Amino acid sequence: MTSIDNDPLFTSLCNEKTLQSQKEGFFNEFYQSVAENFTGKSARWLTEVYQKLSTDKERLRLIYEDPVVAYEVQGTLEHVEPVFRAKDAKFSWQRREQALKLLGENKLQQALIMACQAVMRAPDQGVDRYIDKGLTLALALWTRAEVFIRMLDGKRALQDLQLASKCGLPVKQNADYYARVAKCYALSCENGRAEVATKLFHQLSGHNDYALTRLKEDLEDLRVLKQETPSVEVERTLPKLAGEGQSADIVGASTKIKLAGSKEDARGRYVVAAADLGPGEVILTEQAYAACLYTKYLGTHCSACFTRLVAPVACPDCCGVAFCSVACRDKACATYHRFECQYLDLMIGSGMSILCHVALRMVTQAGTPQKVITEGHMLRDTFCAHTEHRDPEDHFKRTLMTAFLLRCLQKAEFFGRRTTEAPEPTEQELEVGAVLLSALQSLQFNAHEVYETRITGEHRFDTAKVQYIGVGIYRGASMFNHECYPGVTRSFLGTSMILHTSRPIPAGAVVPENYGLHFLRQPKPVRQRNLRSRYWFKCDCRACTEDWPQMDKLPAKPRLRCPTGDCGNALAYHSKPSQRTVKCSKCKKQINLEANMKMLEASDQLCTTGAEMMADERVDEAIELLKKGITLFAQAAVPPHKPAHIAEESLRSCFADKGNANRY
Repeated sequence: MTSIDNDPLFTSLCNEKTLQSQKEGFFNEFYQSVAENFTGKSARWLTEVYQKLSTDKERLRLIYEDPVVAYEVQGTLEHVEPVFRAKDAKFSWQRREQALKLLGENKLQQALIMACQAVMRAPDQGVDRYIDKGLTLALALWTRAEVFIRMLDGKRALQDLQLASKCGLPVKQNADYYARVAKCYALSCENGRAEVATKLFHQLSGHNDYALTRLKEDLEDLRVLKQETPSVEVERTLPKLAGEGQSADIVGASTKIKLAGSKEDARGRYVVAAADLGPGEVILTEQAYAACLYTKYLGTHCSACFTRLVAPVACPDCCGVAFCSVACRDKACATYHRFECQYLDLMIGSGMSILCHVALRMVTQAGTPQKVITEGHMLRDTFCAHTEHRDPEDHFKRTLMTAFLLRCLQKAEFFGRRTTEAPEPTEQELEVGAVLLSALQSLQFNAHEVYETRITGEHRFDTAKVQYIGVGIYRGASMFNHECYPGVTRSFLGTSMILHTSRPIPAGAVVPENYGLHFLRQPKPVRQRNLRSRYWFKCDCRACTEDWPQMDKLPAKPRLRCPTGDCGNALAYHSKPSQRTVKCSKCKKQINLEANMKMLEASDQLCTTGAEMMADERVDEAIELLKKGITLFAQAAVPPHKPAHIAEESLRSCFADKGNANRY
């Protein structure tokens, strides 16, 4: 891959998209009001003053101090105030009543939706004593627990009951509480604990034998119903890395890959195979350094771990985000969310892109300014920013966005209580701002979209669709260079990225990733234009130099590999037996291609059988057959070849099915 001049207009559009995703957001007005100050007499200010400064910190300082723009910048930033959706006890009470009504009508799914809304909008204990005597949250959780019991989900019901107790629900003399706890344990097949809870219920009910008999009947009914209802939840874990242990050079990587090149090389640093790799080997499992959900998924997925929400747990102060558990909530509220909480809606309203949010998250999750500055050195060394090639107007926009985000951090007391309300930053704040500005540049080239597999019908593959739910930054994964014919397939578990090899890669060869432009789906001109303008390089991979056709135009038969040692030559496929003995134009030997053709036929058959296993939803068997078919193809022929590429795509679907996969 070599750097080239870009298509200026398309590059500008691509750059803008990585900074601002909504034209209607107020940031665009902010920029226009500031930009008016360096037109006319000050038209050269950007190139002769701003661009001449050598560091991000100096450029950031300039916009607060230079009279050409400082008045407009500081004047606007002074108006930054908290904007967030606060709790509403009355709304929560209304939703709780609706949930109870729907529960009485046995409309369980609708009741759950209402109960979840009641939980999300309820203020903490004692905040609003005029409604529910300050127990709105506890009562919302109590109601949702009953919904879960009716849905035979004892685990989540018990979690809600325990949380309701912590939120002030009276439980010491509450017989109904222990009746529900007993039901939760019965549904979870914890009969010993169910018996203890049943005894407590009997005591607190005044030894009401009739009530005890009714409860025991309910418990037995629940056990029977639970046994008759198949469980659809699957416990998913990260796969084990191939090889021995973890790489010392690449975060989260196998020892079967290693770094090559250097930052000074045209290709930069990149990943190569340290040993021969077969298809389906796990070469990376990496937790995101920082990750954020797209705005539309803030109410459906956990803000911390990206798990799809069933029983959301709310932030104590805002209704803008949700969490899958108390653990995720407490971790978030102890770190990044306490600084983002009251300003998230304001930032969304600015129209900033999700990359801006990820850049901010890289700062807020650190917790302290000093840690941000320390880690900033590592981040600059890891992620390329191409600052020297960036258009001055685009860089200035990013500096202005940095100033806005820095102001939000000031107001959220990320730097502690300030002695002044003026937005002009201190030296420490400028250092943090420089880290933010660097991230706003490097994320354009290094961020990855996180996806889930959305299953909308009975069959897990026929109705599966990739849905991008957020964006993450990965230190290890960012080291992989792009090729339009990748050597790895990417899947996710939570915010962790998993890379499996998708084809054999010999030791010493590049292990390429794909930045979203695959030769099977986009023609060469489209790929080249997008890669030049979005990632600023010209791709010279094999699929581009040989101009491989897309999926629907692939030839019926591939070229066959010369079987002589390390020759590596590709020879034309001949269907007639009399033409299968040929002279190789590279190694000059007479060779017979009969064995290659038999291997190719066997490869196609293995891939076909693998597809049949997928149709039967026998995923593990499908994976093994597809791996064997892809391996055999690599021994017999060279790409492109339609059955082999379909097998590689099928392998990706199988691995994705073991990651973030949810039924809708």
